[in-house]
Amino acid sequence: MTTRGRCVIAISRQMGAGGAYVGQAVAHALGIRYVDREILKEAAALLGRETSEVESLEERVSSIWSRMAGALAWGGPEATYIPPPMPAVYEEDVFAVQARIIRQMASQEEAVFVGRASTWVLRERADLLSVFLHAPEALRVERMKHEYGITDEEEAWKLVRRSDQQRGRFLQSVTGGPWLDVTHYDLCVDTGAISFDETASLLIGLAKARRG
Repeated sequence: MTTRGRCVIAISRQMGAGGAYVGQAVAHALGIRYVDREILKEAAALLGRETSEVESLEERVSSIWSRMAGALAWGGPEATYIPPPMPAVYEEDVFAVQARIIRQMASQEEAVFVGRASTWVLRERADLLSVFLHAPEALRVERMKHEYGITDEEEAWKLVRRSDQQRGRFLQSVTGGPWLDVTHYDLCVDTGAISFDETASLLIGLAKARRG
């Protein structure tokens, strides 16, 4: 159920396109919650696992992701998730739990979600503003070198390309369509042409307009 005058923002992004910076700036300006890695901690707690273990499962991409769309059909956001009675935790368990956490948060308050397929998980919400941030590959490589202090040029390129491949495969398995399909989003922004601050200002303006 959605409430008029609200705006929930979900951001999908390429590595180095500024998702975290833009998301935090928007959340701060609007006075709402910023949600990213904390979902990992909550999912780990529900699954009875360490955050690092859940993160490694989340980042792994394999054929098992193709079963995740079915996992999202489980109940509404109000339901309490009960981990399956099995000793092992698999990728679909992680995704199902994270999807529930995202849905529940969005049902309770306005927030800015970054990653975790939130643009797709929340796609049926009338108050959703879904955004995709991208930038030229060479620029993203330079940003990653600066952000992480990577001095090896080849390693930086591998990092960005590996991230693009993994995110693309994951999102396609979940949505059934290409990650870069612009029809999946309300707004797509090239942060190579539009600065992070300008992008944040744009989203802030759109959110305020939706709030009325």
